[in-house]
Amino acid sequence: MSSRRGDGGRRTRAQKHQNSFAFKNDLHDKHTPLIKLISNLNVCEVCERCKEVIEWKIKYRKYKPLTQPRSCNKCNERKVKRAYHVLCRDCALANRCCAKCLAPADETNIVPPEPTDVEKQKLKVEMDQLIKSLPERKRRTFLRYMNKGKKKERKDSDGEDELEDKKKKKPAGVPHTREELMEKFEQLKLSTVEGDGDSLFSDDDDDYEDLSDGYSSS
Repeated sequence: MSSRRGDGGRRTRAQKHQNSFAFKNDLHDKHTPLIKLISNLNVCEVCERCKEVIEWKIKYRKYKPLTQPRSCNKCNERKVKRAYHVLCRDCALANRCCAKCLAPADETNIVPPEPTDVEKQKLKVEMDQLIKSLPERKRRTFLRYMNKGKKKERKDSDGEDELEDKKKKKPAGVPHTREELMEKFEQLKLSTVEGDGDSLFSDDDDDYEDLSDGYSSS
């Protein structure tokens, strides 16, 4: 904004210095373990606003991970392992609030936490017991669905960014929740009861996707 008297804070000319291309956070040192770890972080246990803030830091190389666990503001134990969080996972779940800004879950949407290794193992055992009642073909479909995961939510980007994303490798998916797996299981079970479970020309598109992954996971 010009400081000359009489302008009234209005400027008609364009910005003097403009970037000719978008910022790329993996232009340098993209193969280092730290950059890979930060780029593949799954932001969770926070509200939508805090998630956007942390994702912005990751996108523009401003994210600084913790070198050691910090103290939780509730239990005062050194269990906070994520940067910019002030509550540990247990306290955030117990108090039903954002682990960063402490906003209650009644006022905002909290991103569900990532399951621990023990929870993942228990879920896998439970799903293995459930799919025993399915036919072989539906069982492979369910295993592919579970192993593939779901895509990370991404905001709309420019055409140049989309072109760059196509050149990159496909990012790892986020694991499905138990509710999503149960919903998929009920769909497959219902289709089997209706008689199209063993049909050669099934309408399920997943049956014809990544067959090699299905055979390796069985």
